[in-house]
Amino acid sequence: MNPLGKLPCLQESDFILPESASILRYIATTKGTPDHWYPRDPQQCAKVNSALDWYHGNVRLHAAGLSWHRVIGKNMKQPVSEGQAKAHMTGLQTTLQTLEQYWLAHSPFLAGNDISVADLLYCCELDQLCLLDGAEQGPTMTELFKPFPKTQEWMVRVAESTEPHWTTVSSFLHKVAQRGKERKLKASQAKL
Repeated sequence: MNPLGKLPCLQESDFILPESASILRYIATTKGTPDHWYPRDPQQCAKVNSALDWYHGNVRLHAAGLSWHRVIGKNMKQPVSEGQAKAHMTGLQTTLQTLEQYWLAHSPFLAGNDISVADLLYCCELDQLCLLDGAEQGPTMTELFKPFPKTQEWMVRVAESTEPHWTTVSSFLHKVAQRGKERKLKASQAKL
């Protein structure tokens, strides 16, 4: 369905739209969503767009890259690189520092005082780092986020602002992460 051969993809009749940020913009502008998700005010909208534009080369790149090389690729028996994992770890730490010092420095959400599609996109991506809790090496999600209290608080705000949907949507991911933690624990006990 997706001409780029990837997920996500939105299809309405013969209209096909790839790319998560584009899909979120489309839904927010065509489905009557509350204004805070994707503001009509040009300056507020520009702030959301700025965050969405920054996402792919920073949050997505490093969070997905780290998850792939430490957990997902290994579980799928695909080629992974510890060098790439370390590079993504460094990039992710810089990204989280920028979240603290710029995006969350003066407001509770990325683009201001209200949650937006940018918060949803970022937080879903970062929440996938819970898979690191089952990785054979490297920090857990808790350890990774420890130096970034604003980011931790913001992730809680995003989850609370979207309940009960957040729990419903993220429950499968957290079950997979829990199984990884259990496998890691069994493997460490077997070494004793």
